[in-house]
Amino acid sequence: MNSLTKKIIAAFTAAAAGITALSGCNSAGGSPAQSTDTAASVTDAAQAAAEQSGDTAQPGAAPLSNPVAMTADGDVDMTVALAYETDFDALIKQLDAKTTAPDHPVSENTNPKTLELYHWLQSVYGKQVISAQQLGNSYDKDSIAYYYYTDDLPAMKGFDFIFKTTPGGDTEDWTQMAIDWHTKSGGLVTFCWHWNVPIDVDEPDGGHAFYSEQIKNFKLANAVTPGTKEYEIAVHDIDLIAYELQKLEAAGVPVLWRPLHEASGKWFWWGMADKETVEKEYYQKLWYMIYDRLENYHKLTNLIWIWNGQNKRMTVHKNTYDIAGIDVYPNSEDHSVLETSYNNLEKMTDEDKMLTLSECGYIPDPDELAANMSTVKWLYYMPWNSLGDGCFIYKGNTVLGIPLINEEKMSLDFFRKSMASDTIITWNELPAFEGTTHELPERIQMAAYDMQLQKEKDAENK
Repeated sequence: MNSLTKKIIAAFTAAAAGITALSGCNSAGGSPAQSTDTAASVTDAAQAAAEQSGDTAQPGAAPLSNPVAMTADGDVDMTVALAYETDFDALIKQLDAKTTAPDHPVSENTNPKTLELYHWLQSVYGKQVISAQQLGNSYDKDSIAYYYYTDDLPAMKGFDFIFKTTPGGDTEDWTQMAIDWHTKSGGLVTFCWHWNVPIDVDEPDGGHAFYSEQIKNFKLANAVTPGTKEYEIAVHDIDLIAYELQKLEAAGVPVLWRPLHEASGKWFWWGMADKETVEKEYYQKLWYMIYDRLENYHKLTNLIWIWNGQNKRMTVHKNTYDIAGIDVYPNSEDHSVLETSYNNLEKMTDEDKMLTLSECGYIPDPDELAANMSTVKWLYYMPWNSLGDGCFIYKGNTVLGIPLINEEKMSLDFFRKSMASDTIITWNELPAFEGTTHELPERIQMAAYDMQLQKEKDAENK
């Protein structure tokens, strides 16, 4: 993301800083072992989350994956976690020998509901474009802006595990918000992960960050090397995220999963920092660690993988991702289809993969999308949230607290046109996925009175 967006997330970071069962890929062999002091399994926790969302037996969610071993105090059991190591050479050989059917995700564990979503994505790809919006926080004023001005919402919301691995930093339950959005409102879910790690690996309580410039000595090379402090942190964090993904799985929520995004630059600690990183493929190894642990060790069933490396030198094996994404933040107003960005992404992407505008600063013009659909086939576009000084959708509020559309990014007429276009799939146009309802999100319901008062004021001022 651009420098403007960096400032937004840096504010979050500053706030948090203070506070293979696969043959040949598992040094321990077999399924994940459970320690004797392990507390209730993730299945129990996930089922509790499902019950909280009102869906105790989600169709299409079974069978569930192998539970992450957790300790009695609710943390990853590292004795169990470290018993499993990714054998990179064996994994690549297995991936080379694998044949993935064109109508199936790369995951061999895919449950029926996730497969249903994948088939639907394929059915609309190249015909329409899915609208999405990155969530900023539980207040979700972007969604209030969408609903107030268009009587509709984006079909997909973007969530973030940004503080999940930061001690004391996760003050909002993004996992539960995603469960509610899908099960109660029927919306689509995508997750990224701004992976916060210790600023000083020797002082893990001294703050966390994901921007390279803020990190003192956490090395990507060590994160993929068993026996190092960074490796133990990486294994711990991957399994902690697996625990959250399993809650989503048990609640029947398929996830478009976008880890290690924007690896084309050096701004994130997992990115393309130098020649050694490229030549020794440290980024790729970290990607394979995540893939191997989630797919072959924990055997998650609800993931559709998005590679967002954005550079040919950061490419990963074709059998580890389903969708390729690129993040584009033009320096000035640009509602074009971003054909150059699309072509660049297509050149570095394996054949038969769907391409997506995984983050953007400007909504593409739906008329241009329709006119260029034969050559530019974005699966979805997702503006970043409007927190901080980003203001991608709204900027400022009325006296009653209703967000004002940011006229520096787009006109109100354009905003309404984009959500009304036949080319764009919005929340109101989503199919009824199994196990979901189509209720307005609670945040929109809570704002209904203020929105009605504002509409009355708007009518008086005309």
